[in-house]
Amino acid sequence: MSNDPNNPSWPPSEGQPPGGTPWQQPPGYGPPPGPGAPYGGGPGYTGPGGYGSPQPPPHKPDSYMVWAILTTLFCCLPFGIVSIINASKVDSMYSAGDYGGARIASDSAKKWATWAAIAGLIVTGGYILLAVVAASNSTT
Repeated sequence: MSNDPNNPSWPPSEGQPPGGTPWQQPPGYGPPPGPGAPYGGGPGYTGPGGYGSPQPPPHKPDSYMVWAILTTLFCCLPFGIVSIINASKVDSMYSAGDYGGARIASDSAKKWATWAAIAGLIVTGGYILLAVVAASNSTT
């Protein structure tokens, strides 16, 4: 079909495709919402919300920052640094509303601080054992 102004079916009227056949809505659908109707407006639509009162945020997890710093200084530097990095993420994630991420960062900080303490105890125990063996060999 051309854009000929002499063609009686051009331009098509509103709601009517070119060619003059009126637009038909598929069966099973209700009438389209009128102007100004909210998106999704239809039977049973109650508007936005409807989820009840907002829930309070969960309890803020411990960051284990003190434990992370102590294990960094006295036990195992590499594991302690990883623990400090994770401990520093807890507060910012919680403040941003990422409660799950804050919980994961807290658990990770605790895990790395624990591993740092265990590594520190193993190294200290090995050093003491080595010193005892060296002292007993030097006296004989």
